Amino acid sequence: MIGDGHTILAKIALTIIVAACLVSAGYSGGTGTPPDDADQVAEPLAGTAWDLVAFRADNGSVAAPLPGAQPLIIFGDSGTLSGSAGCNLYAASYRINGSGIKVEPVAVTAAYPAKAQELMQQESRYQELLVAAASYRIEDERLVLSGPSGRDLLIFAREELPESVPLLDTEWQLSRYCTEGSTVVSPVPGTTINLTFDPDGTLSGSAGCNAYSAPYRVNETGIAVERIIATKASATGPEGIMEQEATYLALLRTAAGYRIVGDTLVVIDGNGRAILFYTRCSEG
Repeated sequence: MIGDGHTILAKIALTIIVAACLVSAGYSGGTGTPPDDADQVAEPLAGTAWDLVAFRADNGSVAAPLPGAQPLIIFGDSGTLSGSAGCNLYAASYRINGSGIKVEPVAVTAAYPAKAQELMQQESRYQELLVAAASYRIEDERLVLSGPSGRDLLIFAREELPESVPLLDTEWQLSRYCTEGSTVVSPVPGTTINLTFDPDGTLSGSAGCNAYSAPYRVNETGIAVERIIATKASATGPEGIMEQEATYLALLRTAAGYRIVGDTLVVIDGNGRAILFYTRCSEG
């Protein structure tokens, strides 16, 4: 059995990417169709988040994740999970039946910092173990995922999702967004897309070229964006700016829910897909 592992710094490495729309499966099934299994009861892990503290290495030994690059897993409300694999974001559908768990193939972003061979190896191993999980248990604020043989594969420590950053009166800058085919991309270089929710029920910002605004309604986790009004300017560059703007505004219109994790805001659509990822703009 894997031991308690090492206590990790409670840092959420999702810099605007919790579930990186990445695979359009940040909250619900990657297909956008809620699971309808008759034997699937209320999800016991929904709404929880966990930091990896130990994993089974290729040679069978127990290893701690790389300092500052501990994977994070967040279980959504509709059979999806997402998080950070240490550098890249990932998302996947999953099913729970009693103590059994089945994680579907993981979709991940594909960006690595230079000279990150060790991190790449850790991320690959983490994804492999996550999909291999067959059962789970919670012991003393630890989530343990085990393989078909009962051998422990991954151990996580509960992460209290800090929601210290308010949704309102905060300027959010887009970091990633989801395009067709569940591809996660960054904004076109040289463009800035931002968003602010005013307490009067109006949101506004820049879509990269044009300014936009719209009425909105929000509760603890849900959000509805009414008719968006935007200015009509046209820009010739950078290349792709107008196509990006159209995609962004179309995604924003489908907003149905949100979650704040640290300095990250994730917007999800009515099918449970994570579609827009923002980071809080620095003050000053």
